[in-house]
Amino acid sequence: MRFVVIDLETTGNAPQKGDRMIQIGIVIIENEQIVERFSRFINPECEIPLFIQQLTQIDEQMVKTAPVFAEIAEEIANKLAGAYFVAHNVSFDWPFLQAELQAAGISLSPPPMIDTVEMARILFPTVESYKLSDLAQMLAIHHENPHQADSDAEVTAKLWLCLLQKLQSLPLATVQQLKRLSKDWKSEMHAILDAIIAKKMAAPDEEGYVYYRGIAIKKRTEASKKQSDASYSFTEWVADEPPLPFPQYEHRDGQWEMMKVVYEALDTSQHAMIEAGTGIGKSLAYFLPSLYVAKKQQKPVVISTYTLQLQKQLIERDVPLLRKIVPFPFRVVLLKGKRNYLSLDKFISFLQEPNKTYDAVLTKGQVLVWLTETETGDVDELQLSSGGQLLWPLLHLDEQKEVGEHDFFRLACERASEADVVITNHAFLMQDITATNPLLPAYDHLIVDEAHHLEETASRYFGRHVEYVALRLLLTRIGTGDEEGSLFQLKKRIDKEVCSIQARLRDLQIECDEWFRLVRRYVITKQPNVHASRLRYRFDPQKECGRSWEAMKELLWRIADQTKKLAQEVNEVKKSVPTLSALSFFSDIDELLSTVNTLQEVMETADPLVVRWMEVETKGAANATAIYCQPIDLEAFFAEELFAKKKSVVLTSATLSMNGSFSYLISRLGLEDFYPICRTIPSPFPYAEQAKVMVPRDLPSVSSVSLEKYAEAVASHLLTIAKHINGKILVLFTSYELLRLTAAIVKERNDDETFVLLAQGGQGGSASKLTKAFQQFDKAMLFGTSSFWEGIDFPREALSVVVIVRLPFAPPDDPVMEAKSDYIRAKGGNPFYELSLPQAVIRFKQGFGRLIRTKDDRGVLFVFDRRLLTASYGRYFLASLPDVPVYDEPLEQLLQKMG
Repeated sequence: MRFVVIDLETTGNAPQKGDRMIQIGIVIIENEQIVERFSRFINPECEIPLFIQQLTQIDEQMVKTAPVFAEIAEEIANKLAGAYFVAHNVSFDWPFLQAELQAAGISLSPPPMIDTVEMARILFPTVESYKLSDLAQMLAIHHENPHQADSDAEVTAKLWLCLLQKLQSLPLATVQQLKRLSKDWKSEMHAILDAIIAKKMAAPDEEGYVYYRGIAIKKRTEASKKQSDASYSFTEWVADEPPLPFPQYEHRDGQWEMMKVVYEALDTSQHAMIEAGTGIGKSLAYFLPSLYVAKKQQKPVVISTYTLQLQKQLIERDVPLLRKIVPFPFRVVLLKGKRNYLSLDKFISFLQEPNKTYDAVLTKGQVLVWLTETETGDVDELQLSSGGQLLWPLLHLDEQKEVGEHDFFRLACERASEADVVITNHAFLMQDITATNPLLPAYDHLIVDEAHHLEETASRYFGRHVEYVALRLLLTRIGTGDEEGSLFQLKKRIDKEVCSIQARLRDLQIECDEWFRLVRRYVITKQPNVHASRLRYRFDPQKECGRSWEAMKELLWRIADQTKKLAQEVNEVKKSVPTLSALSFFSDIDELLSTVNTLQEVMETADPLVVRWMEVETKGAANATAIYCQPIDLEAFFAEELFAKKKSVVLTSATLSMNGSFSYLISRLGLEDFYPICRTIPSPFPYAEQAKVMVPRDLPSVSSVSLEKYAEAVASHLLTIAKHINGKILVLFTSYELLRLTAAIVKERNDDETFVLLAQGGQGGSASKLTKAFQQFDKAMLFGTSSFWEGIDFPREALSVVVIVRLPFAPPDDPVMEAKSDYIRAKGGNPFYELSLPQAVIRFKQGFGRLIRTKDDRGVLFVFDRRLLTASYGRYFLASLPDVPVYDEPLEQLLQKMG
């Protein structure tokens, strides 16, 4: 088999619009060996755009004396004869090459093609990025000159050889399943897979796998039993202060102080709140004493985090370090909710269904390969496409399903029962606390990291919400029996008549569409705001009235009645043909019934301690609507169900206090009667030398001008700063509306594209994708809202300026804040000082925390909100910062002080 691996550099991506090739790189593989290399610069006979020159480091001087493509076209066509065409993104390289060949008068039939992006996604399903440079780094392939065709072709060839090796290492059953799927791939792999299958059948080597319904699964390593040894003394170990044996470790007094406080709380059964500044190394500071206490008391310690990023850090970075430090063996296990784990039965049903979309084909291939590698079945290991993520509900374990031999959640629970430390997330912690049968192994000690998110997570957990998009997706997945859908799959398996089920589903689709349209019209009538892209309306079922409200209620009753009748009919079918109960149609109907019941509950039940609201997209579809409800007071829940039942709960975060006091979170979490140990451990960084805070004097007051005028002033200042610093700027907003307006003005005035503009909610994708893109450019401006205020770490020197556009008070139309404020007011309290201000100060500290992440970072925080210095409450924000100089001058003078 002969493979011709090609990479092209071009002046753009549209040959039909005159874009031309400037370099070609070719590497030829025969018998899995590189046998030939060929590369040429090509004179495009047109200008090379500046950004292409910067990207490829190929300038016009380098191609000036190079041949035009027509001079080498025949030679290239000859190399392709009888070979596979291989490229890292075939859909770009082949059409471009074909267009250049045709322009040179050579007509070449498309050869069989292989796309190494596609094959890498299938064969390396857990890799974070499929960019060529990232794959090269992962596989230790030297990549000399990224974005030059000769270097990229060389790396692509070596990547293809790695992919072939990976294919050959897979068990026979997996390769056979992949061959079934391959007819719907972009890559023409049929003959290659046939050859591998023939070789494997002749000399089978299937050790390390078990089989379930024809699917190969990695054989589990047997868990060793928990070892006990009470002779280890944490206090003696800490007293000796042994050198921590890993490179780059610096002794930090704050870290040792925190270790001792955590150990004291756990060992003496006290609750604690520890605010640990950036750079303390808090994860090791609570992990070490947790391990000692777990060993000493022979009961696991549970660590709960809010973000997936921190969970990964604990498992991938901290646990390996601890194994070098701690003088005894230990076991750490990650445990999450059932819906994070793959259901093998659901996957096998999905595998047998026809491939409706490319995302379905890709997901099937990824999961097949992943099953030969994973011991956990945890979806967070997988890098699903955005379309694949939408398919995950078809594949995950259900809360009610019975467990089987290969139930990944049950296996995770078994591992957790033998662990010394169990890592979980706040949402699963809530599920465990409220479950009739506990999900976590019995424990007395809990560490809550990112503890400032605990109340918010509990509110969401106890809350309910139904989005039109999700309900519509569910109804589409079920279908009406006439086309692909889970009802269609049922119809194919049974002779029983399902006409009435079909009729009810058709009616339900129409009525659900209509109901959400009514909700949207109702909200727009109640909250007329021509500028807002999103409207929120807080409602009380007992106080709403009028014809529109009654029409919504009546239609919802009809939908609920139809859904109940549908569920009854479906249950009759299930009883009459029990062998079909595993079909996804039945779980889809259960989910539909549950969703409609939730809608009724949110829209009709009354509880003064629950806030309900509707959200609509004003510029979205006519039914782009969601309904929410959340509890507004959880003090009693936390006090009775968490702090009273656990011996020790240690709450930690970089942001727990306001003005040196923990009273805000003590009150919100019901800790008043427990008298927790409260400790603030400041960051070791010399902030006075590392950071400056600047408040431009020449910005209008937020309240004195319209949102549009304020956006113009913000945009103007941002452009001035960008020209001055010539680097990266992170701009933090509290309102998406202001972000959108500002981004539009900046984009318009950045017509020469001197820097890259990335904005949340635009075309940039997820927060992690935006962050990666931001890091790739020397000059960039990133506009972010909620998720960018914390948890995003930029590498050293990637960020020198953070801008906080407005002090981060919750927006006035936030229904949850409004309801909580009403509740505090009714009890005689002051909602501003007891709720709004503490919450905003904690958020402000998080925004500042984006700037300085290591002792070598330098940066400037611009605050565009003059209230920081003019309002009486501004002192609370300033007091929350470390000791940094604050400057209050017109922008031009501030820029001179930046250095």
